[in-house]
Amino acid sequence: MWVPKGPNIFEKGAINNMESKWKIMILIFAIGIGVIAALPTPSMATGLSGLEIIAQVDETMQSDSKIIQERMIIANAAGQQRTREIQAWNKRSGDIDHMLVRFLAPADVAGTSFLMSDDDMWLYLPALGKVRRIAGHARKGSFMGSDLSYEDMESLGSIGFAVDYEAKLMGQGKMADEDVYILELVSRETGASYSKLDMWVSQETFLPRRIEYYDNDGKLLKALSTYEIREVQGRWVAGKMQMQNVQTGTKTTLEVTDVEFQVDIDDDIFTTRSLERGR
Repeated sequence: MWVPKGPNIFEKGAINNMESKWKIMILIFAIGIGVIAALPTPSMATGLSGLEIIAQVDETMQSDSKIIQERMIIANAAGQQRTREIQAWNKRSGDIDHMLVRFLAPADVAGTSFLMSDDDMWLYLPALGKVRRIAGHARKGSFMGSDLSYEDMESLGSIGFAVDYEAKLMGQGKMADEDVYILELVSRETGASYSKLDMWVSQETFLPRRIEYYDNDGKLLKALSTYEIREVQGRWVAGKMQMQNVQTGTKTTLEVTDVEFQVDIDDDIFTTRSLERGR
């Protein structure tokens, strides 16, 4: 009878050899698992998660109270510009964020005011002489002919991003020789204005240096860039922001002319009666 050549598994030496091979294989497998577990993820590499970073962004941009004056420059695709002077009051009362934006100049828009309080928004137009509530679907529309929507004004000037978006850390990089975190933000609700936001956050100041907004077809819609970063009353402030609509070629620039934090602001200013009085 023909017997295949090779070690007899019933011999003691063969059994020892097989045990040694199994031990080596198990060791290699264990080392492989350890290497995979040790590979640095973005969160491990930075020590911060996307949630923690976006929370720090909101903390940096928000304040218990502030008054800011800005110059808004709206440019159409041909480069023609309109300039408006605005003043904004922000205050946090308990868990509620309030924001009032009032146009000071030019004359054709002076007195026009926008009020945000918790989830409610109102607009006052002097020509109509009455306050109009902004419906939920209208929040996606342009804020006073600019490239910012009412929702953009809310996230940038008042409530921040963490309330409406889930943030995921995608990695790190450089922007203008500055170390940045790269985040992807996806809305917590269906039917949102944007399919996602990509955000580059300064690792030093925790201010967004660039935000890209994608439409519901996944195409880049507009991009916000921040400039002239400076410290005011111990807080980092972007002295200039520019929102550019890449699909239409229009852009809106906001230049900070004055800002003051921790200001005593009366709650009565954040009422519809205040809108109608214009003060």
